[in-house]
Parts: sequence; structure tokens; C-alpha cells
Amino acid sequence: MSFTRGFTALTAAALLAAAVPAFAQQGVSDPWFGRIAKPKDVDPPKTFANTFSIELPKDWQLVSGHTNTVFLVAEKTKRFLPAAAIVLEYSQLQAAVDQSLLPTVGQIELADIQKRELSGSRFSQQIKTADGRQVIVIQYDRPGLSGATDHVVQYSFPVGTTMYHLICIAPTDQIEKYRPLFAHAAASFMPIKK
Repeated sequence: MSFTRGFTALTAAALLAAAVPAFAQQGVSDPWFGRIAKPKDVDPPKTFANTFSIELPKDWQLVSGHTNTVFLVAEKTKRFLPAAAIVLEYSQLQAAVDQSLLPTVGQIELADIQKRELSGSRFSQQIKTADGRQVIVIQYDRPGLSGATDHVVQYSFPVGTTMYHLICIAPTDQIEKYRPLFAHAAASFMPIKK
């Protein structure tokens, strides 16, 4: 192992060790997919079109979507300051996704995002599990509107023949502030059984 890789691995381990206690205090077991034990910055669950419910950050602005965008919720900030946002989109699938194929579907979604986000970097894809549910989590950085870098986290939930994409965006240098809210919103996303 070279000195640079060894130093990078040691630095990453130290940063991870420093981040874990903060999430443990908030009651989030997985920093990217899990509910906050006692959420004080989150509104009670909202039900949309009797199709799903989700818990969203308190005091953020909810905006209706169109076509395949269900909604956008954005943090309220001072004029022209970068803010965080959560967008929910959906698409129709030809057939329901077998859970055993989720890793393959995740790789396909990652490849699709990489084709569309030509300026993106640091792409990753994982399958996360919480409360007996699995979700595809894709993360990457891209140039933001303010000139700084944004961090994007896309949670993909197959529900029958519908694929929901919960897309969370925040300035990269502030992602630790938003990570628990994004993880909580994603873990709270629940289809309503009919």
C-alpha cells in the first residue's frame, strides 16, 4: 500500500469515526437511510394522492410537480443563497422488480445517471436495508448553481410497477447538516397498501 493510499484510508476512517457518534446521538443507524429517533425538525407524515406517505423537513417550501415529478420541497433561505431540496419523481416500469434483481437495477440506474450528469463525479451506488425494506442509493457530486459543488443522493424505491426516485440535493460543503434529514425522509417514504 502506498503512503498516499494508506494516509487517505486512515483519514477516511478517522472522519467516519468522528461522524458516527453524531448520527448515533440522533438515533439514525445508517447515516444515509434511517429514521431519526426523536425528529424535531420534521413534520408529521403527509399522505399524497392516497398513494404514499412521507415525513418532510419542517418549515421547507412544498411545491407541486408536473408530469413525472410529484413534488419538490426546498429549504427557505435568504435570496440567492444555496439551499437544500428534496424532489420526488416516478416512472412506470414494464414489470414489478424482483428484490433479488435490485443490485442489477441499481447498476443500470447508476449508468443512466452517469450518462445524463456529464459533469458529475464521485459516483457510488449501494443497496440499503432498513425496517425490512431495500432501496437503491446513488450518490454523486455535480456543479451547483452557485458555482460550488452540490451533493446528490437518489433513493430509488420500486413499488409494484412504479419506480419512485426521492432525490435529495444540498451543497457538498454542508451535506453533514442535511444527511439526517435526507435519511429520515427516505426511510419514512411508505407506499399505502390498497
